[in-house]
Amino acid sequence: MTTSTDKTADTTRVWKRAAYGGLVVAGVILVFGQTSVMTAAIAGVVAFVAGGYLGGRMSGAVQEAQERAELATQTLADVAPSAPAPTAPAASAAAEPEPVATTVETAEEMKLVQLSKALPGEAELAARKGTWRYEGNSATA
Repeated sequence: MTTSTDKTADTTRVWKRAAYGGLVVAGVILVFGQTSVMTAAIAGVVAFVAGGYLGGRMSGAVQEAQERAELATQTLADVAPSAPAPTAPAASAAAEPEPVATTVETAEEMKLVQLSKALPGEAELAARKGTWRYEGNSATA
């Protein structure tokens, strides 16, 4: 597998693979599908076009992701040396864990949905809860 960054080489490789895939599809349909040569050729052309288009889109997406990763790595490398070194007291203060009780309290304070009043039929539903059981028809199983 090559790691070329040349877009035309990648595009050519994708369309060549799509052509091979189209030939394989046409051959398999011709041999095992018991259809005419024209049907197999049309299916091969459709597979070629679909494979080339989708392969080209995926190849472009992979190249963009690689470019973004390289840019992020370069940016991180540029930012890392300029960051000030932490002092010893600040490092020890940051290492101490936060108490669990305050985390639970903040979670309770941040409830987005608060209960208001009982909805109509809520009590009736709560009274019926758990009384119904499924009894399947054993003759059809």
